[in-house]
Amino acid sequence: MQRVTRDKISYVFDRRLEPVLRIAAGEVFEIETEDARTGQTRTPETCRADYVIALRSKGPYYGNPVTGPIHVAGAEPGDTLAVSIRDMECDTQGFAGYWPFVYHLQDWFHEPVTELVEICNGEVHYTLQTARGPHILRIPTRPMIGCIGTAPHLEVPTAGTAGRFGGNLDVPEVAPGSIVYLPVAVPGALLYLGDCHPYQGDGEVSGCEMRAVVTASVDVLKNWTKTQNAPRIETPTHLVTVGAASPAENAQWQAIREMIVWLEERYGWSKAEARIFLTLVGDLRPGQMQVSPYTMRLIVPKERLPQQPE
Repeated sequence: MQRVTRDKISYVFDRRLEPVLRIAAGEVFEIETEDARTGQTRTPETCRADYVIALRSKGPYYGNPVTGPIHVAGAEPGDTLAVSIRDMECDTQGFAGYWPFVYHLQDWFHEPVTELVEICNGEVHYTLQTARGPHILRIPTRPMIGCIGTAPHLEVPTAGTAGRFGGNLDVPEVAPGSIVYLPVAVPGALLYLGDCHPYQGDGEVSGCEMRAVVTASVDVLKNWTKTQNAPRIETPTHLVTVGAASPAENAQWQAIREMIVWLEERYGWSKAEARIFLTLVGDLRPGQMQVSPYTMRLIVPKERLPQQPE
């Protein structure tokens, strides 16, 4: 099995970079990912606010590295890349924290905070130091990939942004057992992924980051759709579409529009039928809420859908 190591990283989704791995459609491969600060806050000393501020001075987009690009044989513009997340191996250590000078609530938070977390026996261990004493959290891991996308044709977005190509989605459904559908804009697709989390709730309001090893495979879908304008995700139990925009209200409507189109294509429904259906069974949930563009996702349970035609 081919494996790409975590030193093969980028901070942008760039079509001009030389591929770090070349795979065939259907081939199973492994990707090592770096944490969101490129492994530079892994000791108590490197979690200090002054150290983290110095890291920030290296550049506004020094964080959120993605491994790649990965070239997929046979992928051409207009195709769809179906990325199957088969497994994720969590590192034994990660960190939780935030940058107050980038994100919201700056009137409350004036210095960066970084806390180490332990990941062991399938749990995230974190001790919250409160005014009433320590509060120990032990949360079962639910690993996910925060950032996944293909290289756009023209622009070179940073790994901290999101759009039609994918990017910094930060939605828990990008996880083992899911298929992520991404539009192909350049030959070979040039897939990037990283920013893995051991656990995240509905909405990223600060980061809980880790290194990981992701096992995946990729299929190239020809003529699957001609109208995809946002990432689509299929879990064992749900269909998910992800919008990315600012304000978040616009991201919400992107996700709704994409789901209507998906239902129209998949089941032959009219747009009106799909919209009424979504009123009854669709769930709108936040994704990445720290920096613009924000992400919102629309989730539909498969049990409420008709059997897909053969």
